[in-house]
Amino acid sequence: MKTHITYPFLLILLIFSIKDLKSQSVFHTWPTLDIQGEIFDDIEVKLEYRNKYDNSARESKQGRIDLGFAYKLKKLKIGLYYREIYNLKNDLRVSEFRPHLDITYKLNDNMKIRYRNEFRIKELDDNVFRHRLRYSYSLKMFDNYNPFIQNEIFFTENKFIRNRINLGLSIKFKKTPFNFKPSYILESNRKVSGEDISWSQKNVFVLAVSIKL
Repeated sequence: MKTHITYPFLLILLIFSIKDLKSQSVFHTWPTLDIQGEIFDDIEVKLEYRNKYDNSARESKQGRIDLGFAYKLKKLKIGLYYREIYNLKNDLRVSEFRPHLDITYKLNDNMKIRYRNEFRIKELDDNVFRHRLRYSYSLKMFDNYNPFIQNEIFFTENKFIRNRINLGLSIKFKKTPFNFKPSYILESNRKVSGEDISWSQKNVFVLAVSIKL
């Protein structure tokens, strides 16, 4: 019983402590909704929407939608997806289209590795391939409360450009298709100009709801 009380308390504490992050660096909130389900025993379809809200600027910087399917084996899942993105840049609405391939391998009950190869079709810039590698660890301690941690690295044109550390909690509502996943992301972006290398940080609070049909 103590454990079931502790995690909601920590979640509330995290929400209130988010206010302190605003003064440190860029602070975003990303509400996310995904709906997924199996159409056959080994084939899963998924639809996801995410909005990226900049709390400092008090405006939405990006909206995007994903649609795709995945083929599941015992420990391997291979997915083909299409992402459509609309960014706000200098008061202009700029589009990007991103087909991508996901390969996820389940190491054991707690650990997964996902590789993503995406082709970024940009409206104002050159098209480019980007590679992403994510490690996930989930601590399966309880029936409906499971903390998790993820680390994802990004590469473009053989250059390391971004790192995301994600710490969160997966909350399953029993006898319902709903799964709530609040999390905090520390995103570090790397820029290289000649011999100069600079880093910028972004704090993100993710409010994700998953519906499994």
